[in-house]
This record gives sequence, C-alpha cells and structure tokens, in this order.
Amino acid sequence: MDSIKIIYIDDDPDESISEYLQEKYEHQDFIKYYEEVPFKSEEGYDNLLSNPLITEANIILIDSKLFENGSVVTGKFSGEEFKVILKKMFPFIEVLVISQNEPNEDYGTLQKYRSNPDETGIEYYARNLKGHLDDLVENITIYRNIANKLSQNDGIDRFLIEKITESLNGVSQYDELTTEDIDQLILAFKELQRELGE
Repeated sequence: MDSIKIIYIDDDPDESISEYLQEKYEHQDFIKYYEEVPFKSEEGYDNLLSNPLITEANIILIDSKLFENGSVVTGKFSGEEFKVILKKMFPFIEVLVISQNEPNEDYGTLQKYRSNPDETGIEYYARNLKGHLDDLVENITIYRNIANKLSQNDGIDRFLIEKITESLNGVSQYDELTTEDIDQLILAFKELQRELGE
C-alpha cells in the first residue's frame, strides 16, 4: 500500500490537530505517516525549507501566523504567503494553511477549533479537516497517476521522470533540480493533464 507523509508546522501546536492527525485521521488507500515540526522563530523560514521532514512531505499543515510575530528573524509574512514560496520550490507538496481567524475562502485557509461545549476539537477536525485532507490526497493520487503515465513516455528524459517520481513519493533528492527544471516539470505535468482530460 502506498504511503502519505503529513507534516504539521506550528510554533504552538494545537493539541486537537495533533491528536486528530496522529490518532484519528486515516485514508483507506494509503498508510499515513505523521510528524510535527515545531517552528522556532529564531531559525526563520529558510530552515523549514531545508528540513528533510518538510522536503519529503506530501502534505503540510502550517499555521497562518507563524512568520508574523515580532521575534521572527528572517522576514514577516503569512502562512498563506509561505505556501506560495513552498509550492514554487516543491510543486508536488500539498499545503493547507490553518488560522485562528475566520476562514478565508480566497486563500483556502481552515479555521482552527474554538472552544465549544457542543463539540470537541477532535470532532471539529473530523468534520472540517478530514475533507480537506482527503482532497489533498486525491491531488497527490492524480499526480502519481500522471507520473506513472509519464514514466512510459520515451520522449522525456529519464532523469527528469525519476526526479518527479521521487518527489511525489517524498524522496528529497529533489533539491538538485534548478528553477528551470522545476518549470519544465510543471509544464510537462500540465500537458499530460490536458491530454488525460481529452
């Protein structure tokens, strides 16, 4: 059975998210591996981008306010903005931003649990987070299926195909690719998606 690696990044992890991801969330088609990466503001975002747990992840949940507090060393920006940076560097990693604020549909954020006598945090995340995670897993499945089809195409460089496959399977030798290589990967995937859609 294939696996999915889920990473949760927060400076103050939400215990209900942690428990839900560690103990409750399952997907029928994949074995789930879960890790937390505590964010230390004195280290900055560049340390996250070089952390093997991050670079080998399939799905990352990240707090919206990580990089906005006063003690951040390298640049202040939101989790939503970090998502864009991460997607440019690692286009096959799916990212979900979570926030204590109201959810913002324009940015695809998910609101963190707020104390409620009628619902526990675990129940809240089972109701709200599971669907988002299942959608992200579906995206990964689509990319993996396209990568399998791509591997049968003799007109594409074997090295490039190997790097795509490794990236989709959470192998972090991906950082050897240049920006130009990444752009070529994205174009190749978009072309295959168009062909499969016809």
